[in-house]
Amino acid sequence: MIKKIILKQFRNHEFLELQINNPFVYIDGPNGSGKTSVLESVYFCATTKSHRTSEEKELIKRNEPFTHVKLVTDEHKYDLVLSKHGKRASIDGVEKRKISDFIGNLRVVMFAPEDLDLIKGSPSNRRQFLDLEQMQLDKTYLRQLNTYKNVLKQRNSLLKKIGVEDDYTFLNILGDQLFESGMEIIQQRNTFIEKLNQYLFEIYPMFSQHQVKVVYKPDVEEKSFRNALSKQQKQDILYQTTLSGPHRDDFYIDFNGFDAKSYASQGEQRLIVVALKLALLKLIETETKKEVVLLLDDVLSELDEQKQKLFLDHLPKSHQIIMNSALPIEGEHIQMVHLKKE
Repeated sequence: MIKKIILKQFRNHEFLELQINNPFVYIDGPNGSGKTSVLESVYFCATTKSHRTSEEKELIKRNEPFTHVKLVTDEHKYDLVLSKHGKRASIDGVEKRKISDFIGNLRVVMFAPEDLDLIKGSPSNRRQFLDLEQMQLDKTYLRQLNTYKNVLKQRNSLLKKIGVEDDYTFLNILGDQLFESGMEIIQQRNTFIEKLNQYLFEIYPMFSQHQVKVVYKPDVEEKSFRNALSKQQKQDILYQTTLSGPHRDDFYIDFNGFDAKSYASQGEQRLIVVALKLALLKLIETETKKEVVLLLDDVLSELDEQKQKLFLDHLPKSHQIIMNSALPIEGEHIQMVHLKKE
């Protein structure tokens, strides 16, 4: 359980220290007070990524050289510093030189309005979801993904330098390495989605009578991936990039036999993503045997009163929940945190 959140120069917060003494924390405050930024900071400190932007410099308060997020739990202290020189991460004062040694120690699941991109957004949004969540489950996935990305970078660099009449020996070596790590990634993604669906099938019926499932769409299967790397080299050379592989994978949400992107309403899409995140929380808890912090950013908007009550009633009681919303919420078991506009 997170006991303290300390932010220095994070987004619009010059300095903020929140003392937490309850498993259920509700953050309120006027627009511009930085409610979402608090949740973002926790997610950032757990995953080293932002759920809102790929431009990490946006996390640093304007005209400041760095940002520092510190989380104190009942077991450890996590520090993550971001500057123009990169990231420095430490646990209990011991620096982790490899980010892979830092990720996955504090496990979080976050719902935010941006998560509707899992249905409506680009394949890259969905691949990032697959990668980030599996990193929290299994460090071997992160190592395999890094291997794949490094080999892919080398292969794409080579494709820009050679011609179709040149010797393909080194290209073949890189192709073999890419195939080996790529197939591991495809298999791990497939297993992850199968397990995620098991919990989604349990959770979603609590909110709706519709049928939903996550459908994995690998860019290539095993046989076609091997063929693409060995027989389509000329095409890759002409385009100067690797045209096939798990770096082009995707998935979609099946909604009553159709793509939810086109056939589910805005409210239904939001409900699907909420159920997906609760399924993810259950999966991480089951696989790691560890508690997970649930971050909920404006989760109640666009849900009718009945769905709001259903959602709040079915929130897991065994996990810490940090939540904000424009809607009022009451309860003796809730710690209220009020932020003022800076």
